[in-house]
Amino acid sequence: MHFSLKLIGEGKSYKEVQKIIGCSAKMISNALKWRAKPETRGRKWKTTIKMDRRITRMAKAQPMISSRMIKDSLELPVSTVTVRRRLCEANLFTRIPRKVPLLKKRHVQKRLQFAKEHINWPLQSWFRWPPEQPHSPLHLGQSALQFPLKESRNKSMVLLQGTC
Repeated sequence: MHFSLKLIGEGKSYKEVQKIIGCSAKMISNALKWRAKPETRGRKWKTTIKMDRRITRMAKAQPMISSRMIKDSLELPVSTVTVRRRLCEANLFTRIPRKVPLLKKRHVQKRLQFAKEHINWPLQSWFRWPPEQPHSPLHLGQSALQFPLKESRNKSMVLLQGTC
């Protein structure tokens, strides 16, 4: 249809363009009025690109910060839901700190004592099975540690397992 616009631009009338192209005058007038419009679907965003960057930067700097704290500290004119939505769009999803029992002073002392006693252990003495055996935790992608419980218990060994 840009051909008709070119003909009109050269000074030809609608009737002349109609005869050359073989279409109605209304179609030519519509083609002249038509302009490509940017795609705008949905509601307009309340945040700017700059605000979005500031939100993501703050969340990356402080991973456990809440959306309300981000909103309040940046003084954003949006809701906390919008802040969470922007974080999800930046692939920064919600995080909940894992609940673990608190270490008591006694626990810290025992761990420190164990570490001091076994600081010179060779690497081989930390593993219960050699990794070549098919049913060992190391073969299954797990780590295994062993350490003596107490000398009085027949030197029995305890196995601590976890995934790598």
